[in-house]
Amino acid sequence: MPLHLSSSFKLETLMLAAFLVTLPIYAPNHLLFEAGVYDAGAYMAPFANTLLGGSVAGGMLAAWLSSREGGRARLLGSRWVYAGAACYLAGYGLFILAAAVPGFAASGLAVAAGALLAAGTVELAVAWGAYMAQYDLRQALLWVAVMVGLSSLLEMLLASVTFAVGLLVFCVLLPLSCFLPCWKARRGELGASRGAVGEAAGCSLARGFAIMVRLLAMPFAGLMVFAFLMGARRFILFDVVHTEVLGCVLGALVVVPLCFVRSSRPLLPVIYRLALPTFALALVFLNSFPAGTPPLWFAAWLTYVFFGMLAILALASLAALAHGGELPCGFVYGVAVAGFALCSIAGVAAAWLPPFQEQGGGPALLVVSTLFFVALIGDALAALWRASRGATSHDAGEGEADDLPGRPPAPVPAARDVAARCALLADGAALTPREREILGYLGRGHGIAFIAGTLVISESTVRTHVKAIYRKVGVSSREELLERVDEG
Repeated sequence: MPLHLSSSFKLETLMLAAFLVTLPIYAPNHLLFEAGVYDAGAYMAPFANTLLGGSVAGGMLAAWLSSREGGRARLLGSRWVYAGAACYLAGYGLFILAAAVPGFAASGLAVAAGALLAAGTVELAVAWGAYMAQYDLRQALLWVAVMVGLSSLLEMLLASVTFAVGLLVFCVLLPLSCFLPCWKARRGELGASRGAVGEAAGCSLARGFAIMVRLLAMPFAGLMVFAFLMGARRFILFDVVHTEVLGCVLGALVVVPLCFVRSSRPLLPVIYRLALPTFALALVFLNSFPAGTPPLWFAAWLTYVFFGMLAILALASLAALAHGGELPCGFVYGVAVAGFALCSIAGVAAAWLPPFQEQGGGPALLVVSTLFFVALIGDALAALWRASRGATSHDAGEGEADDLPGRPPAPVPAARDVAARCALLADGAALTPREREILGYLGRGHGIAFIAGTLVISESTVRTHVKAIYRKVGVSSREELLERVDEG
């Protein structure tokens, strides 16, 4: 489905960049304070440990609450969002006082600042996630790439100016990072911002984890590896710019064109089963060169671009999963924050191990990266094998049809205004927002697998909605449905 910029762009979304710049669990955001905090060695450790540990606990609590009846509405209610914003601002208030006032830094205040920021980070991440859930995958991919690129440029700016100037800019960004979620929550629009997808039902923790693994295994794994590598090694270019930050800028430049790629298959599988495995193969080849050679040096830089792309793709995939509506936003982003913080803790702990202290940890991190590259390539090959088996079974008459029982699919209606005709049919049949969205894909001739891959939902969920569409429209097969669409 083509991306229409005019219909998906909202100027208010730019505030997401402010939240990404101030997000405390992302280590490069601390570079400004590490250069300015008095007695940083004694203050930063208890702060970071409390922040990351609290984020793990808070994220899992948010996921558990979302699995309870009414938990989703509670997390997106104005009181919770206001409380999260207050914790976020208060936590950074203590943190900034320690940075700006000599003698103010103390371990007790560090723990308090970390705890407040952990609570605020989880709640604001859920609120921002609910806001971003209004976008489908292509829209989310575009705006996440733009926001990550913009926030990375801002991080580079903050790291290159004096501490006083950087602190002033940071203090301006802080309220901007909280404003939009609070405003939307006050207007009762956070729950409704998911627009076309309707209400997500609660689910058990086990079932929620199973759905996330089934639908977003590789994107989520990529984000976790990114968090681990970021915690294990912090390479700063010219003592100013984190290499991860520069990688995110370049990664955003690579990802944006992908949003406009026209494909007969869902975009996310194309990226993870073709584009990224090809990139990973190139990195494996370049990493095979001896130490000190230009190809190996080039591979080190490209690896940061690769993981920058992975972070962007993972964030967009989480938004698409929330948009799909199978899981509540609190569950999706609670698990994401908890996993990111946990892998960051693992990375920090690994940095003290002997393998990660040899040659700056480069060889050990190369092993970790290569293992992920192999897993990514293996997953792509396994998907191709499953697809070939499915095609063979289908040719032999043994496979499951891509449609519900009924006559074979009819040709796609030739009329140009298929979307308008589907909208008229949906109005007449009183379809839900989710059913209207799926009808639009059915009307353009797409099958179950394509719809599931595009909307980041399971095929069984698509079939359930298609059955409901058939019943409400009064047809028994896809051919009859397309005829009704063609009739207008």
